[in-house]
Amino acid sequence: MRRSLRRELVQWVVIPLLPLAAATAWLAQDNAREAANAAFDRTLQASARSIAERITLQNGELVVDLPVAALEMFDPHFQDRVFYRIGFAGGSTITGDAELPLPAQLPAAGEVRFYDAAFRDEAIRSVVLALPLYYGGGQRLLLVQVGETTLSRQALARRLFRELLAQQWLIGAVAALLVAVGINRALRPLQRVRSILRERAGDPSLQLDVGSVQRELQPLVTALNTALSELEQQLAVQQRFVADAAHQLRTPLTLLKTQAEVTLRMADPAEQRAGLAALVRATDQVIRLANQLLALSRAEPGPNRQDTRELDLAELARTVTLDFVTVALGKALDLGYEGDEHARLCGQPLLLREMLSNLVDNAVRYTPPGGEITVSAYGRGDEVELCVADSGPGIPLEERALVFERFYRGQQAGGDGCGLGLAIVREIVRGHGGQIRLEGGSGGGLRIVIRLPRQAVAAGAPGR
Repeated sequence: MRRSLRRELVQWVVIPLLPLAAATAWLAQDNAREAANAAFDRTLQASARSIAERITLQNGELVVDLPVAALEMFDPHFQDRVFYRIGFAGGSTITGDAELPLPAQLPAAGEVRFYDAAFRDEAIRSVVLALPLYYGGGQRLLLVQVGETTLSRQALARRLFRELLAQQWLIGAVAALLVAVGINRALRPLQRVRSILRERAGDPSLQLDVGSVQRELQPLVTALNTALSELEQQLAVQQRFVADAAHQLRTPLTLLKTQAEVTLRMADPAEQRAGLAALVRATDQVIRLANQLLALSRAEPGPNRQDTRELDLAELARTVTLDFVTVALGKALDLGYEGDEHARLCGQPLLLREMLSNLVDNAVRYTPPGGEITVSAYGRGDEVELCVADSGPGIPLEERALVFERFYRGQQAGGDGCGLGLAIVREIVRGHGGQIRLEGGSGGGLRIVIRLPRQAVAAGAPGR
């Protein structure tokens, strides 16, 4: 899915404005109508008052001297028609259009009321003025009504509405332009980050300037820097692994070839068989080296390529111990497991099995015949403690920090090892967020103690 951040920002800013623009247009239309009514209502009221001022009582009779100007003060451009009526409330019409409708509620004496009505199939706007009058032997309410068709009002309202709408559209266009400019300016730091990433795409040491972007984007740039740092570490690890593998495989492969050539030149069948046996042993050593190199590559910090799940380390330790019982019996070694029945944690079974296999294999290889090897696993609160103890020659104190280095073999090391076993173990322990230490046994030998958290981090994460 290819989506534009700029487009989404514009949409989230502009689209919510559309209903607001519709509401504003409706309000503008309503305001224009009210403004037009206010302007023409003043003329209606002035006309009604002008008529009311010419109403008099002469000799007990009501006399209406209707001024012509009172009905000629309206706007003649749209040929609006004007109606009037003078009469008593609830009584007869004195003069004017008797059918001119009254409002639903009559005004009190001395008040003025405006109202909309329909008269002769036309919409009209009217005003009624209530005058208290003593007439006919009692107090009566005289009503002066003036009504006008709404053509002029509608024309003025439309003109005001168009002007208001034009102003709003102009403001909206300017606002949209400012939004577009603001979004472009806000996205410039991201564009600079993109340009830097494009220009230095092949440079794993690239680190972006966190301070060059807005506060909301700083976590993203920080995450990018972390990812780039991890990528740099992974590339360094791969380069180191390739260099180590090439260096370590070159010599045994050369020896294999030399051994094969020498065996081919042997005429004596017994010598050929001895040469082939030596060739098989050398091949086994190369296979072991290759397997350990592959195990080391899996244990290196890097992307998690296996599922982490809950497992029983005690059961796994018993299983691996059982796998080596036959080899241990061949050397008259006492190999066994002791510890808790269950010790559960979260981890990667394949890597933890590889770790245990390396530990037990080293113990079997370097423990003299008749010795003892004990594998144990215990739950310790939030951790699981794994221990492999043997009665072998042990490791001098000054070499214990060095045996975890790749291809390092101590001065007392013998056999056909290649110096990768403990390096693999350390990487797996680090990947699971654990710790490893070497201790001397009570009666000599070596104790390797590993503590792993029950909620282990995903194996392959950078060691700490």
